[in-house]
Amino acid sequence: MQNIVVIVQARMGSERFPGKVLKKISDVSLIEWVIRRVKKSRKIKKIILATTKNKKDDVLKKIAIKNKVSIFRGESRDVLSRFYEAAKFSQCDVIIRVCADNPFIDFEQIDLLIKKFQSNNYDYVCNHQNRLNSNYADGFGAEIFSFLVLEELYCKAKKKTQREHVTRYIWDNIKKFKVLSVPAPGNLAYPKLKFDVNTLKDLNSINKLVKKNNISLTSKARDIVKFKLKENKSKEKNIYDQKN
Repeated sequence: MQNIVVIVQARMGSERFPGKVLKKISDVSLIEWVIRRVKKSRKIKKIILATTKNKKDDVLKKIAIKNKVSIFRGESRDVLSRFYEAAKFSQCDVIIRVCADNPFIDFEQIDLLIKKFQSNNYDYVCNHQNRLNSNYADGFGAEIFSFLVLEELYCKAKKKTQREHVTRYIWDNIKKFKVLSVPAPGNLAYPKLKFDVNTLKDLNSINKLVKKNNISLTSKARDIVKFKLKENKSKEKNIYDQKN
């Protein structure tokens, strides 16, 4: 049986929104929303929080201990190196990469990614690349690939952009890899909807949605999308009423 590990990239030094991973959604930090929702996956046995050696990221070690996940600390600038060393540390066969700014990352969609990846010997499977017509709402995305593929990226990626973005080498050399972009099911196929957190405005929007609809750590993606669509429809009606 393959050893599948989720690696969550996180650091305190976000340029657009410093310290965002500790900002609260309801009474739970953003990074803990991600960790706890990933834990709901039926196929995941281990989660690693991959951060930097910078002192300001010490707090993330406490978060990892609190939530009983592993912690790995590596290079701050060479993200690919940090990610590779974290995977090597875990002795995994397969890696799922998850971003720390997606509080509604969906456990069912993670399990679907694993199923697709294992079904046809793909090098790389994702559900967040709208350029390949996956059409998922923004914020449910993840990607999966083998350790052998990651090792190839680590050895061959030379450009600065390829070291800053873990899987950029694949997209720069797309014909060399067997890639699958999983199409969104109908109830998640709303690529214009946004659920990731990059700014304070995003955080406030998510908090409003959570509070109004009692969204929890176990809420399913399809229900969260329904709530957002309902909210957008209400906003459109208010704008129409104001104009008329």
